[in-house]
Amino acid sequence: MAASEENSSLFPIFILTIMAIPLVPYTILKLCRAASTKTKSIHCKCSECTRSGKYRKSIFKQISNFSTYSNLTLILLWVVMIVLVYYIKNMSREIQVFEPFSILGLEPGASDVDIKKAYRRLSVQYHPDKNPDPEAHKYFVEFISKAYQALTDPISRENFEKYGHPDGRQGFQMGIALPQFLLDIDGASGGILLLWIVGVCILLPLVVAVVYLSRSSKYTGNYVMHQTLSAYYFCMKPSLAPSKVMDVFVKAAEYMEIPVRRTDTEPLQKLFMLVRSELNLDLKNIKQEQTKFWKQHPALVKTELLIQAQLTRESAALQESTLQGDFRRVLELAPRLLEELMK
Repeated sequence: MAASEENSSLFPIFILTIMAIPLVPYTILKLCRAASTKTKSIHCKCSECTRSGKYRKSIFKQISNFSTYSNLTLILLWVVMIVLVYYIKNMSREIQVFEPFSILGLEPGASDVDIKKAYRRLSVQYHPDKNPDPEAHKYFVEFISKAYQALTDPISRENFEKYGHPDGRQGFQMGIALPQFLLDIDGASGGILLLWIVGVCILLPLVVAVVYLSRSSKYTGNYVMHQTLSAYYFCMKPSLAPSKVMDVFVKAAEYMEIPVRRTDTEPLQKLFMLVRSELNLDLKNIKQEQTKFWKQHPALVKTELLIQAQLTRESAALQESTLQGDFRRVLELAPRLLEELMK
């Protein structure tokens, strides 16, 4: 029973270790990304933009940007880890180390007379004949009697001085960091233990491997999709006109995955009127060019308009629409896509 209790006490340490292995590196990575994003953000510092407060974010805007599902989940996991550390710290304090002098209330090196006096005094308080309390009887047998024997019996005292225990060298014990109900193999808990072993030792590594392999087969080392590189290699030619580079850039597979919603139609049409002069449309056949532009794939139309909104400083028109999140996504992907396009 004592061994089972020791095994159960190791379970919080096991959970803390399993949580810390992925959580600490992921937190460091997220902080590094946040720092690099902050340093790379380019804000116009001209007097007009400074006066208008175009790039000044309110406290509510900053909170809304921070309170994403991933950030909140990260904070929750750190709170759980702090609670586990506090619980383990208090649990370690409850583990009593066998110190015979402390148990008898004596200073180290006390004489035999003082040891006997202390033993008589504690016997009056905890001996079963004097105190019927079961806890007092347990404390007297397991601590007071052993402490007295360790300090008066020559063999026990020699064992205590050599090995730290009156019974001599203690055997090496290994525990299983699982709660007590999982260690009961005889009942239904045996199936729970089997599921735990299969899930942690087999399924979890298998899921991690599948996710990693699927991602590595889809993306390159620079986190750009292979499909995007194929499109860039096919379209980027020495004879390509500079005005057509934008048409090649927006064909990235990452941009094609951005959803196109029905509610985006009206904001995109308004944005088109604002950036129409920057779309390299043939002014002689403006109607045909506009019709041809809108007949493209909806994702291409949406991506090109959002990029033109950034280039022409018309991004303020997106703040009140549902395109704001897509606009941020386009800008986040742009640096590494441009790098691959230049390569």
